[in-house]
Amino acid sequence: MDERRAYPPPERHDVDSLVRHVALADWLVLAIIVLYHVVAPERTIATPLLVAMAAFAAASLLLRAARVLPHHAAWKLALQPWTTVAFVTFVLWHTGGADSPLLSLYLQPIVLAALVLPAPGLVALVGVVAGAYALVAWASGLDVATAAFAGRLFGAIAPFVMVAWLTAQLGTAILGARRRAADAGERDPLTGLANRRVFELALRREHEQATSRRVPYGVLVLDIDGLGRLNAQAGAEAGDAALKLVAGVLKRALRDTDLAARWGGDEFAVLLPGADLASATAAGQRLRSAVHAATVSVGVRTIRCSVHFGAAAGPQDSHEPRDLVAVAELRMRKERESATGARPARAHG
Repeated sequence: MDERRAYPPPERHDVDSLVRHVALADWLVLAIIVLYHVVAPERTIATPLLVAMAAFAAASLLLRAARVLPHHAAWKLALQPWTTVAFVTFVLWHTGGADSPLLSLYLQPIVLAALVLPAPGLVALVGVVAGAYALVAWASGLDVATAAFAGRLFGAIAPFVMVAWLTAQLGTAILGARRRAADAGERDPLTGLANRRVFELALRREHEQATSRRVPYGVLVLDIDGLGRLNAQAGAEAGDAALKLVAGVLKRALRDTDLAARWGGDEFAVLLPGADLASATAAGQRLRSAVHAATVSVGVRTIRCSVHFGAAAGPQDSHEPRDLVAVAELRMRKERESATGARPARAHG
């Protein structure tokens, strides 16, 4: 199982949050239009505008409905800015044209686009807003082919461009910080592998999927031989280097669909989707050989490690994910106890 399956993608959480906030912004746009007509008693909402408002509200509800294209939430969110631009343009057309005080309603789709669209999409949307404003101005009787109108267009659109740029920069910074914080809570800080909590979540998820598909899945538990002795002889820095060495081998040697984790202390766990016991055992042997072939330098010392491993596979060894790890740990301990000529982690000066 790859890390994209093990970790809930932050992008999906961000999209869900944006959907909720944009739904509120849609209603605020409608409320502003109503208030614009309420504050001046001489204004009345024209029938075409009422129809457009009802259609916009319906479209907003449709795009937010969980049962409508449930697997395309990001696509639905990306469609929303374009829908809003069309609606706001229609509103301007019926509320004063180029002189409409509701011109600032274009900010809503531009801010949203800055958060959900790639840069080319955002540029395209701002360009469409500029074109829509020019179209409304032309319909209002203005000569859009003059330098005076060009200056007016620039004055109207430039603040939108500035807001779009600032929103995009701020959104990128905030989302980056959130993802780094989430990543820090899901990874072992020393090795960069998934931590135990994430591995257990991924294991349960893989168990459910494998059970429904009636396919096997494997688990490996590995421990570094003689890590305590290495710490005592060469220092904690050498021990940390040994842990990083094994983690590096796991990252390089495993499939993209596998998940490696720091299980605790000198132990690592590996989840192998689709692997039966024979395949899991073969994978463990390959990893053991790869670890022994790797070295790392700490100061003037060269660190070489060896590992013991135990393999288990569901449902052959157990129908419970937690028990499966226990079986792999038991086999790992038995191999360590029966091993002869073991090559413990050691440093060469």
